[in-house]
Amino acid sequence: MGERCVEPECAEAAIASVGERSLCGKHFIAHCYRRLEAVSMQFREPGFHENQSEAVGHFFEECMRGAADIACAPVTPPNLEKAQVVDILLWASELHGRLRRSPRVSARIPVLLRSEVPGQPWEEKTETQILSRYGAQVCCQVEVHSGDALTCIRLDNGRRAESRVTWTHRKATGELEFGVEFASEDNFWGLAWTERLDLAGA
Repeated sequence: MGERCVEPECAEAAIASVGERSLCGKHFIAHCYRRLEAVSMQFREPGFHENQSEAVGHFFEECMRGAADIACAPVTPPNLEKAQVVDILLWASELHGRLRRSPRVSARIPVLLRSEVPGQPWEEKTETQILSRYGAQVCCQVEVHSGDALTCIRLDNGRRAESRVTWTHRKATGELEFGVEFASEDNFWGLAWTERLDLAGA
């Protein structure tokens, strides 16, 4: 990755990332174990799926991707570290399989994203890539961060909803893709979510 681990006083090279943090193998493993343990406990809490599913689902995907990167690195990790990344890969995969609360649909709907941060307002026209009942995956050229508040306006019918950014990922092309989750809007896309279909690309 050409970067150093972001953990204080760590001089090791970063070989995996979680969210916007680049980590060495040791700190990636420690971070994933802490978060996976916390999420496992949260699964038992009422309302967890409705409030946190988008962000947690992306975290599981990052865990699996990072663990695979470490396991397949040119320099073979020590046996203990290799066993730990395999354990993380399997644990994240198992939890991810239990997470789905609504189907994901590949669909391109034109939207306008608007930020009203004081002193730095912006808006950009783009289109959705993947829809869920409670949000969407989109791409844009403007830099956004997890937790940012955005207004999402459908350009086909004018409907709007307040949302927040739940995860971000910089693609190899340089384009930023990220997930948004609606604050209160239910079925913003107007689809029949009662049919739990996991379509290709979800």
